[in-house]
Amino acid sequence: MSEQIILNAIEALVCIKEFVSENPNCKFYIGKTDDYARREQEHLSHGYSGFKVISQTSSIEELNKLERLLIMISRVFYKENLENENNGGGGNISESSDYYIYITSK
Repeated sequence: MSEQIILNAIEALVCIKEFVSENPNCKFYIGKTDDYARREQEHLSHGYSGFKVISQTSSIEELNKLERLLIMISRVFYKENLENENNGGGGNISESSDYYIYITSK
């Protein structure tokens, strides 16, 4: 695992910790997207709120590794709150110059 992925993971985990600390009883979801606005609207239409980008990268490989790592760690520390059913890496991501990892809550 690259040093950059580890640094991005640490920064994102700090964001997740702050998010959960501010909303201790909320359920949250970690996801990835290449179209922030579209994905935010999809989640809002399904009852989510508090959509926040917690990491950004230009590498789809790094994006997938980081999403899996954040979900895996969140399962350990926030299992009651985490809504992700799978371990990440799925979804439709098209070629883009920017990719985002986000957190959203109910």
